[in-house]
Amino acid sequence: MSSFPSDVEAIVRSTFSVKEYFALPDGELEFQIVYDGGTKQKFQGLVKQMEAAGYRPELTGSKEECVLMLRKAETAPRRESRVTVLLALLTIASLGVFAYFQQPVDTELLPSLPGYVVFFGFAGAVAVLLGIHELAQMWVARRGRAGHSNSYLLPGIPFLTSFLPSLGFVNTQREPAVNRDGLFDVVIAGPLAIFIVAVALYIIGELAAMPSSVPLDKIPLANSTILINPSAVQVGITTLFGGAIRAVPAGYVQVSPIADGAAFGFVLVFICLLPMALYDGGLLASVAWGEKAARGTTYLSVLVLLVIDMNYAPYWAVAIVALLLAGRPIRLKLLDEVSGLSTSRQWAFIGSLVLAILCLPVPHSIATFPLP
Repeated sequence: MSSFPSDVEAIVRSTFSVKEYFALPDGELEFQIVYDGGTKQKFQGLVKQMEAAGYRPELTGSKEECVLMLRKAETAPRRESRVTVLLALLTIASLGVFAYFQQPVDTELLPSLPGYVVFFGFAGAVAVLLGIHELAQMWVARRGRAGHSNSYLLPGIPFLTSFLPSLGFVNTQREPAVNRDGLFDVVIAGPLAIFIVAVALYIIGELAAMPSSVPLDKIPLANSTILINPSAVQVGITTLFGGAIRAVPAGYVQVSPIADGAAFGFVLVFICLLPMALYDGGLLASVAWGEKAARGTTYLSVLVLLVIDMNYAPYWAVAIVALLLAGRPIRLKLLDEVSGLSTSRQWAFIGSLVLAILCLPVPHSIATFPLP
């Protein structure tokens, strides 16, 4: 296909109903088109066609006054953010410290368990969960030409963030997505991947768990995931596989570094999917409900984090980060700014909020039982 404007114009006219056409300086083209039920899908096809011609289509305006711009595609050199790398390294260091503190808790509960098994079992499980978030979003972005984002992995602070070696991910778009559907698919892929892998790790960890030989009340639990009460998802898994899990006497617990790491994974899913600021859930809220509504859900999410458990506040650090990010407006980068989010994805967003609730550990103000 030739890249001359006349050929490009012919393609556009054969795809859309064109009201007016303007040739702009530098070879850029502007079309006023009729927006109908098939425009969203037609635009996706046009994006692929225009890549070969060296143009980048942009759909702006409204459904009543829809403008299609064809701009010369520019390939800016990609630069890896040093901040991204620095935060990732800090998170790895934080994870190492948390695994170090987890080790004596498990080995005191079960002295026959080697310390290195605890360290690498817990740290490995959490590292996999953190890494799968990025890999899933990258894969979906490349598959759907949606434009991957820069993910900033926030490290936890030993003693201050209790059982949270990481405070989750915040995102900024690196490239524009084709439309809201494409961006939604990329963003939600990360938390869903964490959830699926966390479920698998939790099942493996529970089946391989061993009963402690020391009562729980004899062990200091600072910075240990044993502090985490089970979520509804964990209770469901334990109930489903209860017959294959070794029973423990009252006052004793199951010891499993892998299950402990998976337990943090469920907390991470909850944090990721909360509709706040530049977290995954905040971007999903912006895509589904708009930027103004997303700002409101950010403050509501901060309030939820602050009052989940007033006497036990491991989520306050996340709330403070979200509150600091709330002052930065979310500006979505979309090639198609006119088309809305599909109905199926609107329901998927509601489902993600339900999943966040199911992954939330039962607050200590409601139940005081330890993680089984």
